Amino acid sequence: MTKTKFTQLRQPFILTVLGDSNPADLIRTIRISDYDGTDAYELNLMNMDRRYLNEKDLKAVFRSTLKPIMVCFYRWDYHKHIDIPEEERVRLQIEAVRWGAAAMDLEGDSFDPIPGPDEWTEAARKYAITLGSKPRDLSMKPEAIKRQKEIIAEVHRLGGEVLMSAHTRVRLSVDESVRIAKEMESRGPDMVKVVKVDTSFEELLDTMRATVEMKKVLKVPFFMMSHGDHSKIGRVVCPMLGSMLAVATQPVSTGGFPLQPPIRCMKAALENIDWSVTKPPEEQRWL
Repeated sequence: MTKTKFTQLRQPFILTVLGDSNPADLIRTIRISDYDGTDAYELNLMNMDRRYLNEKDLKAVFRSTLKPIMVCFYRWDYHKHIDIPEEERVRLQIEAVRWGAAAMDLEGDSFDPIPGPDEWTEAARKYAITLGSKPRDLSMKPEAIKRQKEIIAEVHRLGGEVLMSAHTRVRLSVDESVRIAKEMESRGPDMVKVVKVDTSFEELLDTMRATVEMKKVLKVPFFMMSHGDHSKIGRVVCPMLGSMLAVATQPVSTGGFPLQPPIRCMKAALENIDWSVTKPPEEQRWL
């Protein structure tokens, strides 16, 4: 069964995040989400019970839909930090591609985790909102970059794609967001993802501006998004400005993501808001 690659999907498309802990619940969530009209999935392997992280159970999940599934295994599970050897964490995602996943998510600091407070702690909250905090998830260490490129090449040999991501967990300027995206693009992934923190609508506007700028300069598909309550509008609008996808959630899933719009809401927005530009300014009527 050959699935469409992520880079072959018509953009912007809807990506539903899967957070269930076992194959039965994942397959139920996928089947309902297929009916709701999602285009693709991201499977959070770190949310799954470890006994199901094997070829038999993951193959069953990948074969339950014709939609492409990307896998990720972050160092956190939306509740706490996870201590797991780096090679083991990345190798599991590669094996998932071998077993049927269409793509994997490789952080920009893979093999050289950027130091900082553990995720989902009060220290992490303070770090995120303090101006000047160093962005996370992007290593400039030559040895780490070399290993990342080797992983990308291995996934490509398996016929899969790689998204390189940076959940920076800090407030970023437009220039900083674009710089991070360009640096990740230079390492050879098929797609890039930058996530920043928005503590105001002014910062949300920076997220949208960064999306427009990335559309101008990047040669690979990308998605720009942000964390925080102010980010909710951006999760709908950024796909209209150039991000390749809109992240959504399935309410029946046992792994919830409260800031992500449900599939039906995101689909309604994308289908009912006209953001097309059909004429250059000199051909439009302004009065």
